[in-house]
Amino acid sequence: MPTKKQKTNQYNNFGNILKTSLCLLAGVTTQVSAAGYDIWLYPIAKQAEAPHWRLGEPIRVSDRPGYDNQAAFGFDGKQLVFASDRAGDHNDIYGFDIKTGAITALTHTPEISEYSPQLTSQGLTYVAEQGVPHQSIWRQSLHDKARPERAVNSLIPAGYYARLEGVGTLIWARYGYNLYYEGDGESADERHFVVSDAGRSLHALPNIRQFSYLKKRMDGERLVTLFDPGSGSHTPLIDLGQGSEDYAWSSDGWLFNLEGTVLRCWPYAPLAGADKNITETPQQHLSGWQAVTKLNPPTPHHQSPSRIAISPTLDFIAITWQRKDTPQ
Repeated sequence: MPTKKQKTNQYNNFGNILKTSLCLLAGVTTQVSAAGYDIWLYPIAKQAEAPHWRLGEPIRVSDRPGYDNQAAFGFDGKQLVFASDRAGDHNDIYGFDIKTGAITALTHTPEISEYSPQLTSQGLTYVAEQGVPHQSIWRQSLHDKARPERAVNSLIPAGYYARLEGVGTLIWARYGYNLYYEGDGESADERHFVVSDAGRSLHALPNIRQFSYLKKRMDGERLVTLFDPGSGSHTPLIDLGQGSEDYAWSSDGWLFNLEGTVLRCWPYAPLAGADKNITETPQQHLSGWQAVTKLNPPTPHHQSPSRIAISPTLDFIAITWQRKDTPQ
């Protein structure tokens, strides 16, 4: 385990890498350009009859020109974390308290942008954009002022990731669209290659100790696929068809996806009822996607839904909406 001094050196290296990269990129203007997204929460309820899920009226998390995106629920369902540029020409991570509606800055790094936040019982993790080609996964505590530390040992530039606590991390390589797996205590490199042509939507499924990813095949199919880090096996589940490449899991085994403005779902039977703390509802063995509802923009200045996330307590679904003023 790294000592406190070693952790401090690691974080200092983080800043040194950034400064070196900025020098190498002198004369090149860089800024956060993916503006024009807002996050809205929808109460969600499960029901026995089709379409099995019902959405309530949307609740605003953000509604402003700018970038509020990549929403993820905390492990207890009480908080939503997301990436935002509201502090300037960089992204920080913010937390939204679902009970009070309060928004709190969880990071403040004017020279570094953070993305892809996840909040677990072990703390906050995110991807820190440290310059080209360096980009990695970092972790920080929300309970003390300890400096952030690397959450993985790998030097593979990470764009997205999913982590099984106590098992390991699945890493989506930013420049290659390949997946690599780093078991806890290891350091992923080319020997830890998992699969090529993978989409960015990665998920950890702790009930079965596996990951899911999107495999993009040469024939055009885009298959949500399971990866078992123990056996190294891959199990294709269902094709996304014309749906978005982003998808989300409920904690009781339902897969959600957007096809245009239609929210749809599909149940994966082996995960159904795995969480005994959640009221079980009989579900059909559906062979394909089933429409839940057609989504209407929450305001006149929103046009299309994109990323989604499901609360682990099945109370809410977070939907990111693209604004009409989004640069194309």
